[in-house]
Amino acid sequence: MKKVYPIESRCINCHLCEVACIIEHSESKTAMGAYHVEGLRFNLLDGGDITDPAVALVEGLPRPLNRTLVEQTTDGSVSISTNCRHCEAPDCVFACKNGSLYVDDEGRVRLQEDKCVGCWMCVMACRYGAIGRNATTQNVPGVKHNGINHHCDLCPERDQPACVWVCPTKALVFEERGRA
Repeated sequence: MKKVYPIESRCINCHLCEVACIIEHSESKTAMGAYHVEGLRFNLLDGGDITDPAVALVEGLPRPLNRTLVEQTTDGSVSISTNCRHCEAPDCVFACKNGSLYVDDEGRVRLQEDKCVGCWMCVMACRYGAIGRNATTQNVPGVKHNGINHHCDLCPERDQPACVWVCPTKALVFEERGRA
């Protein structure tokens, strides 16, 4: 199965993968619509130190809904885009208590949104730190902003994920590799 793989030495910390991801998963599928109408952002400037989508929602700040995240070392010398690795034996799926996470026939880790209750066992189980929260979706009555699982879905409507397509240095590749 093809997956997205980062090439650390090529990443220039431009965050275009995050922007492309937000636009691809927006309702409008356009930059102007996603940012100005839907209020989707990755909270680097507008959100200050707030990275939790539930806190951003309460504070009225832009909602970070990217499914890939550029991480950087403390000294800024290395940056890399992190997203779901669609593991062969995914810890997140094993940790999911109600079966909302599953592996499809093609090997992708998928989410049945209506089953997810936002318990966050998947977040704790993911060894790559690639699962976030979508605080705008509520599945538990009476629990404000609990949200649901939010991870890379490999842009199933596209031939190539948006993050890979937009990367100017080809720091992300979409390819099939043998077992490690």
